[in-house]
Amino acid sequence: MRTLDRVLAVLLAAGGLVLGVLVVVEVVAAGLGRPPVALPYSPVAAWLRETPWSSAAALAVAAGLAVLGLALLVAELAPRRRTDLVLTGDDPATTATLSVRSLARVLESAATGVPGVERASARVRRRRARLSVHVPVRDGEEATRIGREAQSAASAALDALSLRAAPRLRVRTRQEVR
Repeated sequence: MRTLDRVLAVLLAAGGLVLGVLVVVEVVAAGLGRPPVALPYSPVAAWLRETPWSSAAALAVAAGLAVLGLALLVAELAPRRRTDLVLTGDDPATTATLSVRSLARVLESAATGVPGVERASARVRRRRARLSVHVPVRDGEEATRIGREAQSAASAALDALSLRAAPRLRVRTRQEVR
């Protein structure tokens, strides 16, 4: 589910909940013979009865709702960005994919397998992968050497996956002084 979908779902659900609670409160108040609690029903009903469909206010509300509906429709029908990477295989009838999140975990695991690497974090997109290697040594040359080894291990792991279009790998070594 995309972020936009989640935000729209929460907003529409909250609006529906608020509207539903208001309707229940107003129905209970009317059933008890009391005046409206939150929604002034009588003035709104009178305004709706007196306003013709051809008035500027009615047309503006209709146009606004039409634009909102079209925007929601376009947002949902727009093609989603692909986040899976295709693996090469022997059978052309079968397609295997790997999520970018899984590839990030593979790269992190390969880098942390190098002696001297304390931790690694990776961010992978369709065309590029960034690997940040954290090395807890004081010597800059030693940190550079460990970073190159981590890059070799991550590149080997990336090559072993046989991706149809492998992302470009960039490794950054972060020296952590303790």
